[in-house]
Amino acid sequence: MSPDEQSQKIKQFREELGDIEYEVSDEYLEQYLIARSWNINGAKDQLLKTFEWRKANDIGLHPVATGENKLPVLYAVRGYASIPDSNLEAVPGVSESVLRINQSMGGACLHKVDREGCPIYIERLGYHKAKELAKYNKVEEVQGYHIGCNEFLHRVVMKDCSKAAGRHINRETVIFDCTGMGWHQLHMPALYFIRAIADCDQKYYPETLNKFFLVNAPSAFVYVWKIVKAWLDPGVIAKIQILGADYKEPLLAQIAPENLPSFLGGDCTCEHMDGGCVPSQVLKNAKPLDATDSNDKVDTAYNTKIMEDAKTSDITRGPEFYTLKKQQ
Repeated sequence: MSPDEQSQKIKQFREELGDIEYEVSDEYLEQYLIARSWNINGAKDQLLKTFEWRKANDIGLHPVATGENKLPVLYAVRGYASIPDSNLEAVPGVSESVLRINQSMGGACLHKVDREGCPIYIERLGYHKAKELAKYNKVEEVQGYHIGCNEFLHRVVMKDCSKAAGRHINRETVIFDCTGMGWHQLHMPALYFIRAIADCDQKYYPETLNKFFLVNAPSAFVYVWKIVKAWLDPGVIAKIQILGADYKEPLLAQIAPENLPSFLGGDCTCEHMDGGCVPSQVLKNAKPLDATDSNDKVDTAYNTKIMEDAKTSDITRGPEFYTLKKQQ
């Protein structure tokens, strides 16, 4: 499909939507068209269901960390102008469930940008304690945490990256490092968490993946991939590269060495931060995430008071996902 034909499809999609209450960009409409193979009826149905889901669950009122509200981040961040480099820590405001989930995770960080200006998300998948993750956490807690991370990514970091790039950025590049992965991690209850996250992203945050690199993938991963692949849309599968130990050249083709951690073949070490580029509870290179009475036992990412304050405070809530249309 030519650019002119794509532009015409977006125009037709906008006309088909009619008088919706939100201001949405052409780039946002394009995400839904691509996800539904440029079928306008399919894209409309998915977008309207996204509006309904966000409204029914108050997703637009979810608080996100900013330099102004100084809320604690939900995962480590490095290299963005709008928020200082930070780690997830056991500080007041973060829910107990977020701390508990991360105690079993190998480490994760939103780390700088790739050569296209897209933020890079790195997860040390191979160090996850899969059985503990499934045993001590509920899918509702994992989903609540993931939604909080997604809202921060799209409402804060993507806007930061768009400003830096001088163009619209709405996708992230993902690296899953499988170093340390073994058969002990092939635990079906934990894999169902991946299914829940993938289902949420594909329904309500479609076409937000730029590239996906699975590196240091062992032979055991073939079994996992056969299961996970069935849960993914064809468009997502097409963006995934599964690499063994020969990952350095593909990663450096996508990411400048100064933005790629040294353990992945780059030059970055983030020496100024505990845990370096990707702090990990399992590797014990960051502060322990031990909850206290200041961390509510709730399914949401933040304590109840912060979640409630965000419903009425623009500062606590942070930037909007959508802008309401002005009344004529």
